[in-house]
Amino acid sequence: MDNKESIIRVYVIYFLVLFLSVAVVCQIFYLQFYKGSELFIQAEKQVFDTRIIKAPRGNIYAENEQKTSLALSVPRYKVYVDFKVIDSALFFDNIDALSDSLSSLLYYKSSEKWKKLFVSEKQKKSQFFSVAKGLRNDQIERLKQFPIFKRGKYKGGCIVLKNNQRAKPYGMLANRTIGRVYEDKDPIAGLENAFNQDLKGQDGYMSMEKIRGGDWKPIADEFSTEPIPGNDIYTSIDINIQDVAHSALLNQLTEQKAQRGCVVLMDVKTGFVKAIANLTRDTNTGSYSETLNHAVGLASEPGSTFKLASLLVAIEDGKIKISDSVNMSGRYRFYDQTLTDGGNVYGKNTIQQAFEKSSNVISQLIFDNYKDSPQDFIDGLKKIGLHKKLGLKIKGEGIPYIKDANDPLFSGITLPWMSIGYEVEVTPLQTLALYNAVANDGVMVRPQFVKSIRQGNDIIKTFEPYVLNPSICSASTLNDLKVMLKGVVERGTAKNIKARGFDIAGKTGTSKIAQGSKGYGDKYQASFCGYFPAKTPKYSCIVVIQGPTKNIYGSKVSGTVFKEIADKVYAQEFEKKQKEIKVEKLNYPFSRPGNKEDFLVASTQMGIPVIQESKNTTCDWINTRAGKDGIKIKSRNVVNDLVPNVIGMGLKDALYLLEKNGLVVQSNGSGFVRNQSINPGVKILIGQKIILELG
Repeated sequence: MDNKESIIRVYVIYFLVLFLSVAVVCQIFYLQFYKGSELFIQAEKQVFDTRIIKAPRGNIYAENEQKTSLALSVPRYKVYVDFKVIDSALFFDNIDALSDSLSSLLYYKSSEKWKKLFVSEKQKKSQFFSVAKGLRNDQIERLKQFPIFKRGKYKGGCIVLKNNQRAKPYGMLANRTIGRVYEDKDPIAGLENAFNQDLKGQDGYMSMEKIRGGDWKPIADEFSTEPIPGNDIYTSIDINIQDVAHSALLNQLTEQKAQRGCVVLMDVKTGFVKAIANLTRDTNTGSYSETLNHAVGLASEPGSTFKLASLLVAIEDGKIKISDSVNMSGRYRFYDQTLTDGGNVYGKNTIQQAFEKSSNVISQLIFDNYKDSPQDFIDGLKKIGLHKKLGLKIKGEGIPYIKDANDPLFSGITLPWMSIGYEVEVTPLQTLALYNAVANDGVMVRPQFVKSIRQGNDIIKTFEPYVLNPSICSASTLNDLKVMLKGVVERGTAKNIKARGFDIAGKTGTSKIAQGSKGYGDKYQASFCGYFPAKTPKYSCIVVIQGPTKNIYGSKVSGTVFKEIADKVYAQEFEKKQKEIKVEKLNYPFSRPGNKEDFLVASTQMGIPVIQESKNTTCDWINTRAGKDGIKIKSRNVVNDLVPNVIGMGLKDALYLLEKNGLVVQSNGSGFVRNQSINPGVKILIGQKIILELG
């Protein structure tokens, strides 16, 4: 009986094992031949993956002798540990030393906590345990020398992954012009976006293996490739001038509690921008930051700075001359609308002085000369190129707005209003391009921010000056414009910014800011645009401030910013050159120009040799120049019926010469004549007043 039961049990076990074996074999065949390929693909997907390794973006540099970075990619590192590859004896012999080292570097955990954590992860055989993120290169170099970790990736288990973060070492300086590019949202317009294809480089790839716990571990194989860094951008921005411009603008905005403002300083000949600042006030905190690029995108009614364009067209068309007489009565009526000179009555004088005083009589001049053919005036503005965008590399350039005469919104008062900078819109950079063209002998160039693109020391591409208009007007018109712009600073609305040691030329502008359907409120825009030095222009500059609260006039609000920038830039650059000039050793004193007979009497009595330089020896008036062998004299021609040049003369000689020609003289100050209110060569109007500035 016992044997029979034993045999039955053996058979039961046998058939049970046989059944299970058959079931296993069937399952294997099923998985192998029916589900094998699908499971293999799934396994591959689950175990291995390829990750993109972002390429380091190229740097953006300022134009300085040192490679000054405006934006650069800063390497940051993540550290992981693969405890499975660390030998147990190595681990436990060195864990105390490693914990001490980690606590000195990553001080947010004590040595005891690091040891406890690492021992726990070692027991779990963790393969991709996160230790730290965002470490700098110097920290990584220290970490790689720690016990255990110094054995490397395959014995010490230390895995270091690199990523890059964008940094701007100079903070807010030119922040909005540099811009930013994001991976997960639209880029902020700026150089980062405009030159993104050059800066971004070529991404690399890294194979990753999925390990226990759902983490991924990098592996080295033939499919992994290193990223290629992007090219570097070399801008035209001078970081020293940028700092000056930013500080000057910020100080004035803070003083005025203004809404926003911008300043741009540009190289006259090339159009390369040396400094650009854009600041906007936070209504909650009252602080200023670079959030919008007003210089590029803010198209607004410019006000009186537009009068330069209006007179350019009228002079070029032969409608007026700057020496023409005009009556600045202070009120100018057009149908049911009236423009004023702010309560000032300047009386009868030349168009030149009307421009210097920023009189709205200019609206009357344009209206009288173009009311029957307003499109001629519009076409003159278009000939300059004021209706076109500049074509900047940076996105977001404002669109200029200049109405044609057949526009439904063109009314009877549009022409006079346009002439003084209303019912038109231009951006600060578009206005600057016009004034820069005057300084650049009529050549209008495109403002540019980038000079070259490089890969290391190799130049990939260079950017040359780009001419938008080879000649905005004739040479004679250009000369008149320069005379008027210089006069604005010498004796006009901007005489408060007159500099010492060099001359400034430019124009003030004060305009009300349109409030949409509400019309014009009580908000103003104050501007100053010009160039320096006036005789040999090196830089052009525009300052625009919107919503000042203490003063509204361009000369006081924006002009002072311009002067501060011009003074500091001149001190940095031009005075250095002056020191290098070798001065000829002179043995005889300097003397002023004046009457020839008086000079010869004085020189004879003092025993000073006189050297005649000009062929004309009959002229009564002379210029003088000290030399090694004596004082050199040259005839100073005085033409009847034309205002003589008395700059440099003493007051006695200047009074005699001017009053002799029927002019009424008013002098201010003491010394010799530095400026005269009516330029030499202008036709004399008997009884006309001329103001002499002495110094």
